[in-house]
Amino acid sequence: MLIDGQYIENLVPGYRTLQVGGRELLKQSATSNAIGISDGETLEYVRNPSREITVGYQLVAADDDAFRTAFYKLSGILHGDTHQVSFNDDLSVYWNAVLTDVDDVPKGRNAITSSFTLFVPDGIAHSVATKTFDNMPYKNVPVNLLTGTNDAFTMGGGIPETNWDSSRLLTRIGLPVTVSAPEVLPQGNGFGYVPTVGNTYTQSIFVSTNAPVTGNAVQVSWYTPYAHNTGGSDSLVNVSANIYRIVSTFTWPAANAGKTLRAIDLYNFTKVFDLTKGTFLYFYMPKLEAGASASPWSPNPADPEYYADTITVHNGGTYPVEPVITATMHADNGMVGIVNDRPGILQFGTQEIDGFITEESEVALNLAAVQGSHMDNQAATNNPYWGGDPSMPNEQIGNAIWTHDDYDGWKVEPNWPSITGDHKYWNGPSIKHDLVQTHNGNFKSNLTWDVMTRFQTGVAQVGALETTLESDGKPIFQMILKDNSALSDQLWWMCYYKDQLVVNEQLDRSIFTNDKFIQLELQKFGNSVVFRVSPWVGNQGQETTITRQFTFADAADTETKQFSTWFMRDKTWGESTMYLIASTVKWQNVSWYTNIKNRFSNGDILKIDVANAKTYLNGSLDPTMHTIGNQWEQFKLPPGDTKIDLSPSSWAQPFACEVEIREAWL
Repeated sequence: MLIDGQYIENLVPGYRTLQVGGRELLKQSATSNAIGISDGETLEYVRNPSREITVGYQLVAADDDAFRTAFYKLSGILHGDTHQVSFNDDLSVYWNAVLTDVDDVPKGRNAITSSFTLFVPDGIAHSVATKTFDNMPYKNVPVNLLTGTNDAFTMGGGIPETNWDSSRLLTRIGLPVTVSAPEVLPQGNGFGYVPTVGNTYTQSIFVSTNAPVTGNAVQVSWYTPYAHNTGGSDSLVNVSANIYRIVSTFTWPAANAGKTLRAIDLYNFTKVFDLTKGTFLYFYMPKLEAGASASPWSPNPADPEYYADTITVHNGGTYPVEPVITATMHADNGMVGIVNDRPGILQFGTQEIDGFITEESEVALNLAAVQGSHMDNQAATNNPYWGGDPSMPNEQIGNAIWTHDDYDGWKVEPNWPSITGDHKYWNGPSIKHDLVQTHNGNFKSNLTWDVMTRFQTGVAQVGALETTLESDGKPIFQMILKDNSALSDQLWWMCYYKDQLVVNEQLDRSIFTNDKFIQLELQKFGNSVVFRVSPWVGNQGQETTITRQFTFADAADTETKQFSTWFMRDKTWGESTMYLIASTVKWQNVSWYTNIKNRFSNGDILKIDVANAKTYLNGSLDPTMHTIGNQWEQFKLPPGDTKIDLSPSSWAQPFACEVEIREAWL
């Protein structure tokens, strides 16, 4: 008997498992109700109960001490929480079991037989091994080192250029043609790759033609921008009638270190086939791979064709199982959608957009360029009163000044000495600047807003730094850093859309430390609004970024006309140190494509644990991935085949997906 990976027989001297009962047919528990005076009863439901496994054993010891010691060990092994238990006649499965009963041990002997009972709450045998299914039909085929080999390409050089046939995924030309040179190769950018010195590679391409073969040996050039090299081992393979595969193998020499190979350069193609005869010539499925032989064609993992949009999962057990699903991104993506044929739906993220195209990028405000021209103490705010009580007004008072040092450069900071008198609540100076409207005269365009600050606080200090984009005296977008506690070291990030608080999060002070800059960012594209906050270390850049994205029904039509910053303190306590280093607002409405940071980036791995309804992004638990209405219970995959459809955002490339199951039996 195997318990938690170890045989009891190896742990307890003299112990031997004799027989095991209770693993066979499991009865069902049926609940029914009598209906009036009708005969029989109506079935309400049927369920599978737990089961008990009885283990008969023998224990033989040399003397009383050894006998007692053996039972101490056996008791220690069997007691405790749930164990994984397997038996030697079927080590492919295990049972989650707990000891619940023991039979009497015969007295007066040191060689006995007895039994104990294991309670199996779920009544199920679980497979020790897992099974994995994926959407990568080419996973076990040697990798094609060339990308885009199933997309449009053109062959030319010694022949007129071919034309791409999108229905048959090949490039073609009619015969006969006039030949101008022996060499035929991909045109334009072609297929490039930088091989590794000392490694052997094989390149190949399929050719279909009814042009006669001349009998001349084929030559393929392993061409670099410096010279041809026809030193490879070349062959023309006749696959079937009118179908050939040209194959060349070559070991990359030290002289070519760092150089780019121009693949599929058919150096003497027009001497191998008589293209003045015949009616058709097709080229398709080029491939470059590591090794000395040609394998079946496959796309590159960066090509969308590498991934299927469905997975068929076969549960060979007799009980439904809950899978672990892993999705790996190979490009930006906003959504992972998973649908099975029960049907059941799981969605993580949203469709999003990948980027935007505008007519011209225009600067609405560069704070450094308008030093000294601000308006004092006229900032719009969502916090005019202490605790929201109109009898306790917060005050915009004093002035802010530009200062300079060698580390931070120019910056705006509050001039606290300019505030005199008794001010009980939040108070401090604010600055305000008009934004420059777009060239076509509006304030509604898509925009990006970057703010660089320092905010240094501690246990006995409080303060707030409000940065606002406003319109006609009303806040439109606000990003705030705030320490409202004189009892603990804390820092909060708050964001508003108009008067709606949409982000209110405490930042990790082990990351957002006083020695770092803090960058606040906002992007508005249509009705989509993204807020970001990042710690910066000197000139090294962002350490990490927290992103929150929202959709507001009227954001696209809302004007943004001014920028303001309010430095706030509570005079009762020590002041947090804060200053504004930079603020830049740009209208994004020119003919430039700007990529938006999406929910998922290239290389991100999303793990979905169906049994526990949990999601992990790059190894960390991420509860924000959940979509309301996800049908977790519909992803218990029944015995037999289940078809699963996969959906990225409509604009995104497919993602790699693996579904892992652990089969189970009643």
